[in-house]
Amino acid sequence: MNAIAPQIPFELFEPESPSFENFLVGRNEEAVTQLYASANSKQPTSIALWSGAGCGKTHLLNSTATLLVAQEVRAVVVSATTEVSISPFEDVAAIIADNVHRFDAEKQAWLFNAFNHVIARSGLVVVAGGATPPAQWPIREDLRTRLASGLVFELLPPPDDALPTLLRDFASKRGVSISDEALTYLLTHTNRDVGTLCQTLAALDRLSLSLKRPITVPLIRTFLAQRPH
Repeated sequence: MNAIAPQIPFELFEPESPSFENFLVGRNEEAVTQLYASANSKQPTSIALWSGAGCGKTHLLNSTATLLVAQEVRAVVVSATTEVSISPFEDVAAIIADNVHRFDAEKQAWLFNAFNHVIARSGLVVVAGGATPPAQWPIREDLRTRLASGLVFELLPPPDDALPTLLRDFASKRGVSISDEALTYLLTHTNRDVGTLCQTLAALDRLSLSLKRPITVPLIRTFLAQRPH
């Protein structure tokens, strides 16, 4: 008789808050190191990230914002879908902007003014766009020039043949033990983008602790079958 799969509590599917600790660094060590250092410094810095989908741009922006808030730095986080008010920035010390290549004219004007204000006051501006460098983003020229004049990093996806090692190291840092068989099953039954893999492994870690069971192929199968879509 087959064992009945346990019903997984919904909260175990809730994603972890993005942080530098739960990001799969891979080939992006220079970008991650610079973001972390800039969030801890008082030097005026502009950083732009670009990449194809699934390389972790939004994760790193949110990780930077979280670190700034923990240091009681006033950071404003915006995206292409965020409502912003063009008004005095007062004590804003950091701007985090996602999907800048999709900003409309009003939001581009807001970011231009915000950039000038924050950099002039030794603050931090971190932006992310699409699959081209910021010098090629379809935005107003004066804003594009400013964003391209700072530090620019292309985020790279981990090579497929490196994923098992990277995930095993990621799991080891969390104190998680996962067999080669279970790791192979996970890689062949989930999206292979950085965010999905990290969040799935983190959720499996919580599930394993909750059930007091190791991470095995049957446990992964149960998790994936019950995961909300």
